[in-house]
Amino acid sequence: MGLDHIAIKVRDIEQTVTFYRNILNMEVSDRIGDRVAFLRTPNVAAASQHHEMNITQMSEEELDVLEERGELDLDLHDFEEELPENGPPMLPTTGPIYHIAFEVPDFQALKAAEEGLRELDHPIYRGPGRHGPGDNFFLYFPDPDGYPIELTANMEDAPEEGGRPARKWPQEPDTWNVWHDSEELKQE
Repeated sequence: MGLDHIAIKVRDIEQTVTFYRNILNMEVSDRIGDRVAFLRTPNVAAASQHHEMNITQMSEEELDVLEERGELDLDLHDFEEELPENGPPMLPTTGPIYHIAFEVPDFQALKAAEEGLRELDHPIYRGPGRHGPGDNFFLYFPDPDGYPIELTANMEDAPEEGGRPARKWPQEPDTWNVWHDSEELKQE
């Protein structure tokens, strides 16, 4: 029936909750002590559910391991140096999650998010742009723990019945980034 929610562990739960509230307009629906927060996107869908994210504070032991590895404190701008100039949006990550995608209503909402991130001097890894597969707009940036976030809009609708044959896309940079910071983008 589709993705229900995602759960992540974080270095600083309060910093992370603030990020998701201020940048992605999510609200806390419940908390378990000071170690777990459930977040939802309010008033977006008629059938909004209790939560789309479960954010859990890492234990002291997990934080000690990160400190031993030199990964406790992150400078999210450092990750920008790892991005290939062109090509697929292969994002730097701090773990096995490649990215977490949130749908926004339209391209204008995505541009507003970009402007807000730039005002905060928050890194933007890719976009705005448009993917080939899915034909959707995208914007990629990290959360405070380095989890890559994608904002997406206008994803291609799937046919209701029978589907369509899968398309075979070339393994080229333009497949991922049909356009990026182009005149076509500015006209959308």
